[in-house]
Amino acid sequence: MDYFEQLGVSRASTTLEIKKAYRKLANKYHPDRNDSAEAKEQFQLIQAAYEVISDPKKRSAYLKSNYTVITDPRAVADSFWQSALS
Repeated sequence: MDYFEQLGVSRASTTLEIKKAYRKLANKYHPDRNDSAEAKEQFQLIQAAYEVISDPKKRSAYLKSNYTVITDPRAVADSFWQSALS
């Protein structure tokens, strides 16, 4: 999953918006507040996402390495159906 989707923010979000989203999710999934096993795993994913996209240098590197622009939606549909049917 994409780090921006993990925190529920857009790629154009400000540092303040990212921090606000992180705190909201961290409070919801923190192991001290939520006893489920899924919450602990989700909290770790949220922390990892925040560490990367809150730091401008790491965020820039992440965007350069993981962000690809899809120009042809048919290519996406074809790859989806190929993986679904195999």
